[in-house]
Order: sequence, then structure tokens, then C-alpha cells
Amino acid sequence: MIGFVSAISASLAIIILVVISSLIGYVQSIMPAKGLVKIDENKYRYVMEGKFVNPDLLELVVIEIESAGIASRVTSYQNGCSYGFNTKQREMEEVATYNYLVLNQYFQKSLKIDTINNYKADDVLNTCYIDINLRSAL
Repeated sequence: MIGFVSAISASLAIIILVVISSLIGYVQSIMPAKGLVKIDENKYRYVMEGKFVNPDLLELVVIEIESAGIASRVTSYQNGCSYGFNTKQREMEEVATYNYLVLNQYFQKSLKIDTINNYKADDVLNTCYIDINLRSAL
């Protein structure tokens, strides 16, 4: 009887471990990459951990751009958010508008701030980002 109970409990423990590891793998697959991501030759995207832009975050973005060696090629910034999976379109439009105002206030016309760029993303957790537009390296 003791052997039967221990075999059942061991099987249950293995099933629980498999379920937990599958759940962790699923959550990691829907999490977007964070930090500075290269989109193409003329655009980088800084994906934020939170929704809102603040001066400390903008200082971090500027430092990462300088360390990547692309600070001299920056022509404009553009912010936006994705919506559809875990947030509504209206909420992300309001957050993007707030972030646009903070970007304009931070850079105070020293760099161009392009219009807001929101898009629908149903397959990953929704986040906000700052696009860094570059002039072509010729």
C-alpha cells in the first residue's frame, strides 16, 4: 500500500512540474522584448517596461543610443503603443498622447517628435515604445 501511494504522489508531482513549466514557457513566449531593439537600418525601437514615459526613462534611452553609437544619426523620435491583447485601444491612445506630450516637453524642440504610432497586436502583451528614427548611413 505504501508503494502504491508513493507511486501516485510521484506521478502527481511530475504532472504538476510539467504543467508549471508549460505555463512558464507560454508566458515567456507572449512577453515582448524590452530595451533597445533594431527594427531596420533606419529605425530602432526602445520597448518600455511600463506604459508611461518619464524624464529618467528618457535619459536612459539617450544613454543607450549614445552607447550604441547612433546618436549622431538620430533625426526624430516617435512614440506609440500596441493594443488588443490585454488593453483597449482607447486606453493606449490616451497613454500615447500623454507620452507624446512628455517627449515634447523633454526635448523642447531640440529634436523632432513625430506623430503617435499605435498598432493592434493580438499575439503578445501590449506595451508602449519609443521609436528612434535615423538618417541613412551613407
